[in-house]
Amino acid sequence: MIPAGAIDCHVHAAPSLWERRHDVPTLLERVRDSPLGGIVLKSHFGNTFEAVRLGRAAVPGVDVYSSLTLNTFVGGLNPSAVELAVETGASVVWLPTFSAANFETDRPYPFRGQTLTVTDDAGELVPEVLEILDVLDDADRRLVLGNGHVSPAETDAVLDAIDERGTAVDYLVTHPDSAFMGLSLADQIELASRGAYVEKCYLPIVKGDVTTEAMAEGIAEIGPERCVLSTDHGQPTNRSPPDAYAAFVEGLRRHGVSASAVERMSRTVPRALLGEPR
Repeated sequence: MIPAGAIDCHVHAAPSLWERRHDVPTLLERVRDSPLGGIVLKSHFGNTFEAVRLGRAAVPGVDVYSSLTLNTFVGGLNPSAVELAVETGASVVWLPTFSAANFETDRPYPFRGQTLTVTDDAGELVPEVLEILDVLDDADRRLVLGNGHVSPAETDAVLDAIDERGTAVDYLVTHPDSAFMGLSLADQIELASRGAYVEKCYLPIVKGDVTTEAMAEGIAEIGPERCVLSTDHGQPTNRSPPDAYAAFVEGLRRHGVSASAVERMSRTVPRALLGEPR
């Protein structure tokens, strides 16, 4: 059973250039009628603050958080777009997703644009990413930086810079069990030991990239205090996100993840990352 007040940290909805199962008000109605307490709304096409504000007005009582994704639609690695996201209340900034060079796919994504990397040929962070870290560090509240779809080497470089610069940001490793991310369980354990949070996501299970049993075993090794649960749902061929979240939790519990661990990953840790008292 979903713990009351849980947060799905990675959800998609219409409006979008891609077809989605629900528009934002319908999605929030579904969330309101479930044990979920809220969602982080993500779009590959930019900042979701407008959709979030409209959704909050249409369906009060659901905690819905906006985010920014740094694909080519906002100029890629654009510090000005991050400044606007901070000003408009974003809780999460995602590094490039399907504009990322690491995201190799045969699917004909429309308007993918140039492929982006956060490091140069020498493996050093490009100046724009350092500027983005400065913007996040200067914000009047702590934000989450998600690694999007960038490569393991790029993820390491960003975390190195956060450590070296003492940047006040929480680093979230996005759906690391997706095959294209190239992150082993040992990689995830190492990233968590360095202070990153690891997104345990239902979509890779649905796609067959990982089994529920393997994910449950991975959670035990990483530690639920460094994990957050999400669905990455919203696609028209997948379940409604609240239903998917319930199935995810049920599967984890069936494979030995305790109720207290689920509570921590679904409610305690996400809400702390999103600004509630730690």
